[in-house]
Amino acid sequence: MTETQGTFIVTGATGGLGRAIAQQFVQSYHPYTGVFTVRSAHSPNVEPLLDVLRPGGKQYAIRELELGSLLSVRKLAADINGQVVSGALKPIRVLILNAGHQSQLGQKFTKDGYEVTFQVNYLANFLLVLLLLESIDKENGRIIFISSWTHDPASPYNRGLKLKKTMWRPVPDLARPGQTDRKGRDSQAGMRRYAESKLWLMMFMYELQRRINAKQDLSNISVLSVDPGGIFTTDIMRENLWIFRVPLRKAFQVLTPCVQHLFPNGYLRTADKSACDILNACFAEGESTFGKSPKALYINGSAIKQSSLESRDQTKQHSLWEGSLKLVDLDLSKTALV
Repeated sequence: MTETQGTFIVTGATGGLGRAIAQQFVQSYHPYTGVFTVRSAHSPNVEPLLDVLRPGGKQYAIRELELGSLLSVRKLAADINGQVVSGALKPIRVLILNAGHQSQLGQKFTKDGYEVTFQVNYLANFLLVLLLLESIDKENGRIIFISSWTHDPASPYNRGLKLKKTMWRPVPDLARPGQTDRKGRDSQAGMRRYAESKLWLMMFMYELQRRINAKQDLSNISVLSVDPGGIFTTDIMRENLWIFRVPLRKAFQVLTPCVQHLFPNGYLRTADKSACDILNACFAEGESTFGKSPKALYINGSAIKQSSLESRDQTKQHSLWEGSLKLVDLDLSKTALV
């Protein structure tokens, strides 16, 4: 077994895209220890992940992480930071924030009191990244957010979602929206919540990269967003309407490879293709790709694109940052950004 040179972390590893990333990782030549997070180590979904990891010959560990609990986020971060300090783990070369939530079954709240999609897709990742920043490889580390075209109201793919041109609201209203879904509108409202969460994640990428760049000892760390495209065969659809979970999902399983063959970076993509794109964002350094230390890029599959107009609003980015710090009760002086 090759001596490990760093740590490769993927959240949400039991989902279709998470397992595909694990598959690409074990088949790669990169000499890193893999840390794959799952909601429960006792879930039957863990066994297919282990079937991917066991034959690969790489060191790996399975860790529990429930993004619906900020306490769970803090526990995992403290554990990993402690292992890096002790030398049990090497510094984090790659951190992929893949775990996500999408629901068309109505508005719900976590035990922390925040709207589920907001917390799972954005706020918990905000906290996890800031807590783990001290353990990121200071020379070559990359933080990868899994993005989505849904963050951009101007995208032609979003015509049916009826997104507002401006989705921004005060941060407390994002975390605890007062208006519940109207009866019969759960599906559309759920997709809008998902779209908004991906917008907040994009804003976080820009704000985080600016603050990292301002710290000389952190300035080589890259923060990137990768849009994997439409992968309609993953477990993120488990709380969608039956028509999306069953018949349409089966149809897309047949349709997606054909569409991808004609349009490799188009609307529909297989999990394997998207996982390959994500690993490319993790490790590619050539001038023909993203350069040695790419900064705050929105990568749609294999192509660099411009993110939405609102996502690039620095005033809103700053407001989201400050509001999020209050929601998670985090003192920046206790992070690597001090």
